[in-house]
Amino acid sequence: MQVMPVKRVAVALSKGLGSRAAAITKLFSTTGIDARVLTKPLTSIKPSDLSDVDALVIIGTDSDVLKATHQAVVEALPILPISPPGYSTFFASTDWEGLKEAVERLARGEYVLRPYTRIEAIVNGEAVTRALNEVAVFPSRSASVMEYDLFVNKEFVWRDKADGILIATPAGSTAYAFSVGGPIVMPHSKVLEVVPVNTVNPLRRALVIPEDAEVTITNISSRYVVEVIADGVERVRVREEVRVVKAPSPVTFIRFGEGLSDVIERKVRVVAGEVKDLPPSAKYVLKMLKVYGPASTKELLALTGLPERTVRHALSVLLRRGLVRRVTDLRDLRRRVYRAV
Repeated sequence: MQVMPVKRVAVALSKGLGSRAAAITKLFSTTGIDARVLTKPLTSIKPSDLSDVDALVIIGTDSDVLKATHQAVVEALPILPISPPGYSTFFASTDWEGLKEAVERLARGEYVLRPYTRIEAIVNGEAVTRALNEVAVFPSRSASVMEYDLFVNKEFVWRDKADGILIATPAGSTAYAFSVGGPIVMPHSKVLEVVPVNTVNPLRRALVIPEDAEVTITNISSRYVVEVIADGVERVRVREEVRVVKAPSPVTFIRFGEGLSDVIERKVRVVAGEVKDLPPSAKYVLKMLKVYGPASTKELLALTGLPERTVRHALSVLLRRGLVRRVTDLRDLRRRVYRAV
């Protein structure tokens, strides 16, 4: 894609960074970029509210970025994700220390635009939710199973009994899908992957399918309510069936130099060396901390769906290994969170 020097940006800040708004605006202005710090959450902003800007800068965690990609406002604007102070995030194009250089490169037009496929789930034939990483279908109660039929392009594939199933994009192949045995897909490949989670049938393995395929999960049965979970940030109750298709519009990220494939390679190499002999629950908790950023025990319970006792045991193992630390939340000094080292 052809790029031009950026002249105007909107800036969305994570909670707790409001005090830095003036300094951030000043930094952009030194390069001739007019920056407007948003005072309302993206959920309450319409695309027309940002029709006068060239890009949306998000200074926040991966969870903040994922939540933003669920909003209509991002469909017409490229996003520049930046890690907040003290954090290292997966989606970020640069960390907080590299903000000044990133702003200068924006002003000079020295960047590339990378589109990322999104998927959307049509639940019960009406509710629609979109995802950048994955759409997961699970019983609402952890450690319970569900039965379901899987169809791809209306062709029956299997009936399975498992903890759940997820459909992931190439970007999402290194997140939840990877933690439950899915393959890593090269960025921008025109495919999706379907991954059963803890299936009772060892022959049920991850499937790689064309990105324009339609996935249908139907005839679902479970003792508990079943939900669609999009990127871990949005939930919809399932009454009948779930259809998952490629979303009509991607999300475009602004990137500098290093491609996402380099980030994936580095993260996988680090994770493989650190966690090869960890219990599965500890691997899963560690992966969630790496993907979504620092989190409290309560937040990890929501992200993983694991029982509280299992999460606490996983954290104790990770703390002993020195793979996570319990630190003060920089956004709320009264709160303690766990952070991957």
